[in-house]
Amino acid sequence: MPNTVRNGLPVIGIIFLILAAYKLAKGDPWVVWAILGFLFGGFGAFRKNSERKN
Repeated sequence: MPNTVRNGLPVIGIIFLILAAYKLAKGDPWVVWAILGFLFGGFGAFRKNSERKN
């Protein structure tokens, strides 16, 4: 079970990052959403793609 969670895509983090980008484009405060996206693993989606190539 732990490997399944580790190999999965961090959906909630990606949602928070998309929300941060939307808020940035709209001109609203976006930093909190970016931090939440980071904490929930949104940036891990980019890192996993580079690990698979190696």
